Amino acid sequence: MEYEIDFLPVGEGDKSGDAICVRYSADDGKTWLVGVIDGGTQETGNKIVEHVRQYYHTSHVDFLICTHPDQDHASGLSVVMDQLTVKKVLLHCPWDYIEQIWDAVNDGRVTKQSLRQKLIDRHPYAYSIYEKASEKKIPIYHPFSDINDHNIPNLNIVGPSSNFYFNQLINFKSITDVTENELQQKGVFQELADVLGQAVNWLAEGWDDEHLVEPEENATSYENNSSVISLFDFDGKNALLTGDAGVPALNNAAEKIEELGQYLQEFSFVQIPHHGSKRNVGPSVLDKLIGSAGLFGQKTKFTAFVSASSGGEPKHPNKRVVNAFIRRGAKVVATQGSTKYHYSSGTPDRGWGKAEPLPFYERIENDD
Repeated sequence: MEYEIDFLPVGEGDKSGDAICVRYSADDGKTWLVGVIDGGTQETGNKIVEHVRQYYHTSHVDFLICTHPDQDHASGLSVVMDQLTVKKVLLHCPWDYIEQIWDAVNDGRVTKQSLRQKLIDRHPYAYSIYEKASEKKIPIYHPFSDINDHNIPNLNIVGPSSNFYFNQLINFKSITDVTENELQQKGVFQELADVLGQAVNWLAEGWDDEHLVEPEENATSYENNSSVISLFDFDGKNALLTGDAGVPALNNAAEKIEELGQYLQEFSFVQIPHHGSKRNVGPSVLDKLIGSAGLFGQKTKFTAFVSASSGGEPKHPNKRVVNAFIRRGAKVVATQGSTKYHYSSGTPDRGWGKAEPLPFYERIENDD
């Protein structure tokens, strides 16, 4: 099969996002399936539209996936809905899951209708996609790994399961009502950490001296752990797209992949979760998904892309995470301000030069 996976740049500084376009063909390029997975910001949405028209030579999108409702993933998809013809939408709709979560969240102070409205109000970017799809009579599929009723060729949703998602949803900030004071206090601590971090202490890291550690429990937000995780099987070459998923979500996805009869540790392409944050992966889940560390100088086994804004270091991507993927056989490529393009043989030549992979870092930030 011919296939192309394009990561468009999103954000600046420490604000990163995801915007991914894919297309693939099972008949030597006579016909193509086109997908958009996350849309970054409104500005990025316009770039996706231009990209699909210029490089895919179409205004037709076969499927659109919103991995989770954060602005840096969902906002630009509304632009795609407005300017391109979309055939299917894969979207979690928390406002439609009241019955599934009611027993867990009912405290006697809300009604089902008020809770539904609250979830609509707190997730405006995702709800905008839902509204546009409903207005245009575009079918909406709920992307759960235990349903997979979308009938999109070569695609399996491997996370989250419906039960896992509902357990995340009951802890969303839109449900638990984290107060502004708590958010502001968290911001104060973050500002202090940033100030202290201005004087960087460096730590040596060798090939056999991994400093990536297991993230603390709940290091990844419930919203991020609800991310759609997609597995594309391009005739034996598998691509795993992870959104902002964290360790529990990735472990569940690994179980689903094996349940489908697919092999772990044999991916051709992997998206590094959450822009390369060290809060989303640890050695154990990486060993399970992509394999344990190999010998220095080993042959590259797969390609890993990370959506990271220009100037996003050291947070996006974290050097420990980059090194961890390289140890395990990855060629790591970051967007960092420009579109990055992964493709199979036989796809049309764009005349683009090869992306420079990130190096193995012998010095990492001592940011424990």
